Amino acid sequence: MNAEVDLKARLGETMQEETDLEKRLQVFDLHCDTLDRLALRRSAEYPTFALHDADVSPERMCSLADNDAHISLDRIARYRWCQCFAVFIPDELRGDAAWRFFEQVHAYFEGQMAAHADRVQQVCDARMLEDLLDGGKTAALLTVEGGAFFDGGSLDRVDRIAEAGVKMLTLTWNGENEIGSGHDTAHGLSPYGRRVVSALEERKIVVDVSHLNDRGFSDVCDIATRPFAASHSNARAVCGHKRNLEDAQIRAIADSGGIIGLNYCAQFLSDVHADPTRDDVLRHIDRICEVGGEDVLALGSDYDGCDVPSWIGSADKVSALHDLIGEHFGQALADKVFFENASRFFARNEEK
Repeated sequence: MNAEVDLKARLGETMQEETDLEKRLQVFDLHCDTLDRLALRRSAEYPTFALHDADVSPERMCSLADNDAHISLDRIARYRWCQCFAVFIPDELRGDAAWRFFEQVHAYFEGQMAAHADRVQQVCDARMLEDLLDGGKTAALLTVEGGAFFDGGSLDRVDRIAEAGVKMLTLTWNGENEIGSGHDTAHGLSPYGRRVVSALEERKIVVDVSHLNDRGFSDVCDIATRPFAASHSNARAVCGHKRNLEDAQIRAIADSGGIIGLNYCAQFLSDVHADPTRDDVLRHIDRICEVGGEDVLALGSDYDGCDVPSWIGSADKVSALHDLIGEHFGQALADKVFFENASRFFARNEEK
């Protein structure tokens, strides 16, 4: 009899754990810079990347599991979380030097996936996402921010990043590379850059127009044959920074079947408040959804790459944003923005 009682108790505990897992808030974040911040914490070759955390103990900035960055596995353990981890390539590196940089940060990513395999797993096909989350793990999508390792001639590195499991590439950062130009200059895509876009689409690597200038954005619209993304950009009608999207650009992304990630960067949220308010964020959500529809907006936090509002100052606080959206726009939209839109976008990208 006691054995039967014990069995029922264990079954009850298992069912409760499964119920708790199902009830956890789902989060799909299209962009963070956590990999660079952790991988380069002690880098002699790239010392500028360590300056931001010079006063932080090195032991607190070495592991993806537990750290003092915006994102750690410990911080997001309470959620069902899919994170796009970007390898950020700085503008001053080009060609082979930029590729070595990518390889260094990618090696860190692979090492962390192996070291914490019981908690996190790289996802190379978003159609497998739900099964992974159901198993209690964090999902990791690998992306690249800045295509500076493309040399202006060969397209071999498209295949190489595809083999590494890269699922999205931000074509430029703020400056110019062989693909095209960010918002620091006015050039559009180069002829070679147009070939890169086509090659990325062929390998089902999402083309990301965040950081691309307006002329380059227009060029992508002219040649894109697949839905594309702005992984971490806001509405320029609300905050005038040129990193944000014009209304016409929001419509173009929506019309393509694409996705826009709401950026938490203080400079892109408000022209007025150094620490943006909840109302500042709501205005961007309202504008993007009004212009592009409720299926275009997702999250693109830019955690570990910028200063963010204090009330969502690290990943464990993000439920406050979900509550805010739910209160003002309804639970259904909050769930779409937080997970469903991005999950469906990346799943569709695998199917076509």
